[in-house]
Parts: sequence; structure tokens; C-alpha cells
Amino acid sequence: MKKILVLCCCWLLTSCFEITEKIKHHDNQSGDYTLIVDFSKSWFKTKSAMWLEEVDGVKIPNEEEITQKLLDFKRTASKIEGIANLSTKTDFDHYIFTIQFTYQNLKALNAVVNVINKQKNQVHFNSNGKTFERIASYPVPEKLVKDPKKKTDLEQANIIAVYTFDKNIAGATNSNSKIAKNKKTIFLKQSMYNVLKKSSLMNNTIQLNPYI
Repeated sequence: MKKILVLCCCWLLTSCFEITEKIKHHDNQSGDYTLIVDFSKSWFKTKSAMWLEEVDGVKIPNEEEITQKLLDFKRTASKIEGIANLSTKTDFDHYIFTIQFTYQNLKALNAVVNVINKQKNQVHFNSNGKTFERIASYPVPEKLVKDPKKKTDLEQANIIAVYTFDKNIAGATNSNSKIAKNKKTIFLKQSMYNVLKKSSLMNNTIQLNPYI
């Protein structure tokens, strides 16, 4: 998610946003993955930042550069074995950007997330059928987190995880998690400021009911 976070951090100089990771994970370890980066709540500030091209000495990527980065990602990730139906969407009217694909196994999912993060051999997801584990890693510029002028903006930005399973959810290790009434979906939401200071706030091990 490094590329995505760097992009968000550039725009954070003038706007707030949400990053939402959605996963529908099946018992056979395949599933659907969606990553949404949403600047719609501050689309005008975002657009203005792009017009300025540079804010506080930081270059703001334009529409062509964003589109090209997503195309480069798609070209690379599509070659990963076990990945299918990969698509990217850019909505420059509301400044919402989406990545979607299906995966045959967690090895393939981890490989794509490593492409997004520009990492190698990093394990982001584990599952043994009884549990599903998310190991979060969000590398960001230290200057951004330490800058007191950016604290309010970072606190208003959010990272959200929404995971759905075939089996019922029995529990989760992250105390901030909320399980839906249908027991199939779990939600986790944290402020960007807290997560950038401590990535493990998005870590979660979800226990699944083996009988339902």
C-alpha cells in the first residue's frame, strides 16, 4: 500500500481521505479484494492541490500521473499466478480510486499487496481455515507523522477494513473490531494518524466458527 499511501500523503497536505480495504474470503482460501481511496469529502481541495502542482515543497501528482501509476500496477499485478479479473477505476469528478481483483489463494493476494507496497516476500494475510490474520504494514514519510501542523488532518483521515467470510465469525483479537449482526462480516476503523504511528493497530486475527 506504499504507493497508495504516498499518494494520499501528498494530497493530505490539502485534504482528508479514507482508505477502505474490502475482502470477501472463502473457505477454499480464494476471494475478492477491493481497495478504495476516497477523497470525495474534500474533492475541491484535492483538485485545487493538483492545479497548484506543489504544496509545501511536495509535488502533487496530476491526473495523467495517477492514471499511469494505476496502469503500471495493473500490468505488473495481472502477471501474478492466481490473480484474475483485475481492474482499476479512476473517478476524477469525485476523486475516488479503486483497485479490484479475485485471488485463488493467499499467496497470490500477498503477492499483489507486495506490488502495491513495493515490498518483497512480505506476508500480509494468513489463514488456516480456523482463523484469518491481517498483518498490517504502512510505510510512510516520518516527517509527515512528526509534523504537528498535519496532526488534525491525519486524525480526520481514516483507514477501514471490511472482511466477509463464508463461516460465522466467533471473535477477533483487535478490540476495536465490530462484528455485523449476520456474523459474516467484521469492521475495523482507525484514524490515519494513529495507524501511521503504529501500524499494528490494524492487525487482526479473526476466529471463525468451524461448524457454521
